[in-house]
Amino acid sequence: MLWIALINKAGTGLWMGAAALYFTFVTGLSVTEVGLLMGISGAAGIAGAPLAGHLADRFPVTRVLVSAQLQQAVALLALLTTDNFSLLLLYSAVASLADRGSNVLTKLYATRVAGPDRTRYQAVQRTVSNAGWAIGGLAGAGALAAGTTHAYQALLIGNVVSFAAAAA
Repeated sequence: MLWIALINKAGTGLWMGAAALYFTFVTGLSVTEVGLLMGISGAAGIAGAPLAGHLADRFPVTRVLVSAQLQQAVALLALLTTDNFSLLLLYSAVASLADRGSNVLTKLYATRVAGPDRTRYQAVQRTVSNAGWAIGGLAGAGALAAGTTHAYQALLIGNVVSFAAAAA
């Protein structure tokens, strides 16, 4: 599970540094639209935690977590298909919903698998996640410096690949 966290968060680190720039320069959204898109999709993501917990009560945690990873991959891949604000908002909200759900599912997994060592496991998992963010951010720096449409798209695709790899 720790390798999955590293891969997942490295991909997220690639994308998060470029998301606002992607929406501004590639899709042509205004700064106001980017702010609305990120704010509304983030707010929609709040529902991900209770929804994931509800699903984890009825299905195996790992199955729900894999589904959330795949949901994020598909939603982010869909961002490449449009520059329409409404669709970008929808896809971003769907990805945010799965992202917030994944955070809860990871903690549930630790609680159920690590037992009395869950606090230690969660600390190690969080450290690995932070390392993944740093690796992804560092890896994405060159593409951000290039500042081209293809560079921003490559960062988004890198994040999609990380979710698909984590789900596998």
